[in-house]
Amino acid sequence: MNYKTALGPLKKYRVKVIFAPLFKAFEAVCELLVPIIVKMMIDHLKTMPAEATTDDVLFMLYRSLLILGLAVVGFGVTMITQYLAARVSADYAYDLKKALYEQLDSLSTRQIEGFGTSKTLTLINNDSFSLQTGVNMFMRLFVRSPFILVGSVIASFLVNVYAGLIVLGALLLSSIVTALVMILTPKRYASIQSELDNISTLSEDSLSGARVIRAFNKESDEQERFEDSSLRYKKKAMSLQKVNALLNPLTFAFVSLGIILVLYIAGYRSADTGFGVGDAVAVMSYFTQSLAALIAFSRLVTSLTKAASSKKRIDAFLAMDADITDGEFEAEEPKEGTHVFEIKDASLSYGGEDAALKHINFQVDKGKKIGLIGGTGSGKSSLINMLERFLDPFEGEVFYNGKPLSSYKLASLRSQIALVSQKPQLYKGTIRSNLLLGKKDATEEEMVEALKDSLAYEFVSKFPEGLDHEVQEAGTNLSGGQKQRVLIARALLSARPILILDDSTSALDYKSDLSVRQNIAKRNLTTILVSQRATSIKDCDCIYVLDGGEVNAFGTHDELLEKCSIYREIFESQVAVK
Repeated sequence: MNYKTALGPLKKYRVKVIFAPLFKAFEAVCELLVPIIVKMMIDHLKTMPAEATTDDVLFMLYRSLLILGLAVVGFGVTMITQYLAARVSADYAYDLKKALYEQLDSLSTRQIEGFGTSKTLTLINNDSFSLQTGVNMFMRLFVRSPFILVGSVIASFLVNVYAGLIVLGALLLSSIVTALVMILTPKRYASIQSELDNISTLSEDSLSGARVIRAFNKESDEQERFEDSSLRYKKKAMSLQKVNALLNPLTFAFVSLGIILVLYIAGYRSADTGFGVGDAVAVMSYFTQSLAALIAFSRLVTSLTKAASSKKRIDAFLAMDADITDGEFEAEEPKEGTHVFEIKDASLSYGGEDAALKHINFQVDKGKKIGLIGGTGSGKSSLINMLERFLDPFEGEVFYNGKPLSSYKLASLRSQIALVSQKPQLYKGTIRSNLLLGKKDATEEEMVEALKDSLAYEFVSKFPEGLDHEVQEAGTNLSGGQKQRVLIARALLSARPILILDDSTSALDYKSDLSVRQNIAKRNLTTILVSQRATSIKDCDCIYVLDGGEVNAFGTHDELLEKCSIYREIFESQVAVK
C-alpha cells in the first residue's frame, strides 16, 4: 500500500491509538481520587476519640481498601496501556519502514540521487524511530499528563480556594515555559537532522572511497571535514539541549515555590484560610502528581517536536511521485520477426542543460548480438538504462516487442532481461546466496554449469567451502575479475532470453574475455555487449558507435573499419597495426 504521509500507516491502529489514552485517563482519575480519600482519613482522625469505635475502624479500613483497590485498578489499566503503546508503536514503525522502502524501490535512480541516498537512509533508520517514539509517548502521556494537571487544579480548588490559586499559578508558569520550548525547538530539530544527513554522506563517501583517499594521502583532510561536520552537529545539538534543559529545573522551581506557599498558609494562616493538615497533605499530593505529570509532559513535548520534524522529512519523501510507473501489459519472450528493442529518435537527460543521449535510433533483433562502443561519457550506460527502463527519455520512444516500453509492467519487463551492470554488485552472504538471486530454485548442477560458462568455477572450486564460500559486504574479499565472473554466472543462471553485459568483462584478460563470450554464444541469447574493447565486440552482428550522446555510425566490424573513423581509431589503438 502506498502512503503519502508518515501517519498513513497509523490509520489501521486508530482504535487502539484512541483507546490507550482513554485508559490512561481512567488511571489518572484513580490517581486523583487518592489524595481526597487521604484528606478524609486525616480529617476523620482529628475528630476521633482517644479510643476508636468500630465505626471509626471500619471508616479507616474501607477507605484504605478503596485506596488499595484504586492502586490495583490503576496498575492494571497502566499495564494494558503500556502494552498497547509498545505494540502499536512497534507495528507502526515496521509498516512505516516498509512503506519507505517500497517508495525507495518505486523511485527512479535519478529521483533517489536527487533526494540523496544518505538522507534516505536517515529517514528509514533515524526519522522512523523518532516517529515510533512519538507514537509511543503520545499514547501513554498525551491525555494522562494534561488530565492530571487540570484535575489537580480543580481538586485543589475543591479543597481550598487559596490552595487552588497557588496550584493554578505554579502550573501556569510551568506551562509558559513548556510553550516556549515548543516554539523554539522545531526548527532546531530540522537543522540537526540536516547535519546528521551531512555526517552520513561524509561517512558513506569515506567508506566507498577509502582507497582513493589513502592513495592521495588525504586522510587528514577527510578527518578534518568529518570533524567540522561533527562539530556543527554537536553545537546545534547542545544548543537544543540547553533550551530543553531549562524545562525541568524551571518547572521544579515553580512547583517548589507553590509547595512553600502551601506550607506557609497551612502553618501560619490556617486560622484565616481554614486550611487544615488534611488539606495540606492533599494539595501537596496534587503538587507531587503535577510535578511528575509536567516532567512527563516535557518529555512528550520533546518527543513530539522531534517526531514532527521527522514527519515533515518523511512526508516530503513519500509525496514524491515515481517518474517510472507500471504499464498494463505483461512482457512476453521476444517474438520472431519483431524487433526485441527499438529506440526511435529518443533523447535522455539527467536534469542538466546537456542531454546525455540525443536523437538515438537503435534496433535489436531476436537472437542477435549487438555491440555498443564509445568513449567515456558517450552514453553507452545511459542507453542501457533506457532499455531496462531505469530512466525514460524526455522525447522519442523505446519499444519492446513492438509495443512502447512504458506500456509494460516493470517487473514483467525486467524478468525478460539479465543485466550485468558496469559496477559489480555482490551482497554479503555466500557464492550460493548471490547466485540464487538469479534463480531462487536453481539446482547445484545449474549453478555449477553457469559458473563454468563464466569461468568462475576456476576459483570457486578451489575454495574449501565451494559454493558456500563467504562473500563479504560488496564482495570485498573477491577481486574485480572474480566478482564480474560471479555476476555473469548469476545472469546466465537466470535463463532470461535477453542478456545485457554493460562493460562487465573489463577486469578479465583478453583470453578469458573471449572464452566467456564463446560460452555465452552457445546459449543462443539475444545479447547486448557494452565494452571499451573493440576486440570484445568485433564478432557482433551489428555494432553501434556512440559519441557525445549520439549514434555516430553502426554496422559490422569490417564496415565500421571502412566508414567510421572513431571506431577505426579505437580499434587501431588497441590492436597493433603494422
